[in-house]
Amino acid sequence: MTLANSLNVAAGSAPQSEPGWLDRWPVIALICLAAIMPLLLVDFPPLVDLYGHLGRYAVQTELAQRPALQPFYSYDWKLIGNLGGDILVQMLYPVLGLETSVRVTVILTQLLGALGLLLVSREVHGRVTPLAVAAITLLYGYPFNYGFINYALSMALALLAYVVWLRLHRQERGVAAGLWLGVTGAGIWVAHTYGWAFLGLLVGSTMLAEVFTARSHPLKAIARILGVCWPLLLPIIPMVIWRAESSGAAMSGWSMPYKLRWLFSPFRNKWAEADIASLAILAGLLYWARLSRSASYAGGIGIAALLCVAFFFILPTKVFGSAFADMRLLPYGLAVALVAVRFDQLASRQVRIVSAIALAFFVGRQAVTAASYIVQHQRIEAALPAIDHMPQGARVAFFVIKPCQIAWALPALDHLSGAALARRDAFVNDQWQQPGVNPLTVHYPAAEPFTRDPSHLVQGERCGHHSRPPLSEAFARLPRDAFTHVWIVSYEPVDWSVVPEGFVLVPGGGSGRLYTVPHAR
Repeated sequence: MTLANSLNVAAGSAPQSEPGWLDRWPVIALICLAAIMPLLLVDFPPLVDLYGHLGRYAVQTELAQRPALQPFYSYDWKLIGNLGGDILVQMLYPVLGLETSVRVTVILTQLLGALGLLLVSREVHGRVTPLAVAAITLLYGYPFNYGFINYALSMALALLAYVVWLRLHRQERGVAAGLWLGVTGAGIWVAHTYGWAFLGLLVGSTMLAEVFTARSHPLKAIARILGVCWPLLLPIIPMVIWRAESSGAAMSGWSMPYKLRWLFSPFRNKWAEADIASLAILAGLLYWARLSRSASYAGGIGIAALLCVAFFFILPTKVFGSAFADMRLLPYGLAVALVAVRFDQLASRQVRIVSAIALAFFVGRQAVTAASYIVQHQRIEAALPAIDHMPQGARVAFFVIKPCQIAWALPALDHLSGAALARRDAFVNDQWQQPGVNPLTVHYPAAEPFTRDPSHLVQGERCGHHSRPPLSEAFARLPRDAFTHVWIVSYEPVDWSVVPEGFVLVPGGGSGRLYTVPHAR
């Protein structure tokens, strides 16, 4: 089958058949419950950056009640395109408290994402397809597992906004559709710039498919697309102001070796074999849909999926101060590609087999994700007892000893010190500090250069090549009078003999080590 035959470019094509059993709301509710199950099995999501965010949220919500933090941190609300989780935590905090608000924010992010994928499938195809259910597993991809909550929330909101816009557009309610895009586009931009761009990509792709089907003259086609999409341009003015006041439109770090590595990493979490095998299964399903006479791709979101993959290759690693800018797109591109698959011959034996594989994959992959979260959560819990032995208001130099070689498993301990900030009002040196990325500012010049991320990341002495400073060098440069404690966690065995004399080991530090600093004021 040729690509032209497999890609149904009609944006407003009629539903392919009567709704099936997956379209019943009780079934959708059960699927959404299964979608968040990995997060319900742990006390706190073991996402790489999430404990660091927890520390920032403590400053954001409780700084006025935490005098010990006030000399070191400030949080100034400003209009930037990276506030989704901050706003949601702020709304939930008065009712749920700090840590529960963060946990609920993460769960709600995945719940909205799952619902968004299912509803896009239903709006595009007239039914929830089994491949749309399988696509939910990609919400637990590399960017989410790294803890990019604002990003994941904005992408979920973009999917839901697209569903409503598509319904209004098909009903030819142009004014209502334009108002919807203007309002929701601006709101999603505040959550995260990428979600706003993703909504524009979905809407623009749908319009591109529409004018292609109508065989419009190129100038009329451009005018038609701009006439529909222009309300999405409303955030341009605050975005220009935001970037002018911060780090500008900096882009850097395009790397083909990284892109080749990330091609295999959409599911990257704990176990390489399971994560790569999961990717291979989904790639097989997409390849089947490309060749089979029983399936095709819906044009609008099919084009969006292709563009996501194209931008993955085009974009550099860092955009507007956000790291892994290109990597973030790939899981969503694959998810949208799965949702784009329509079954043209529902009664065919091939479709029944593929449907069974897709649903079994969803169950199996969610189980793997849940198991990996439990293991990562246990590793974190083993290190947290050190916090119980820190005095209130401690000043903690936190060091994470990274492996000599990059490991497949995500580094769940990297921002653990955010828990000390949240639970002990401790100053810690792992908070992100880059203009425009978040509203938190660190004020502790006496602790330089150990005031912010990535000063907490070091390596062991035995590494032949040091991409990070070795632990011994960190101790040599440490301004002792600025800290009361040093907390060290590691992903591999440590040569503790490099700890200088005078540092006193605190018993009960869990799987890491907690030391008091000699001569600290």
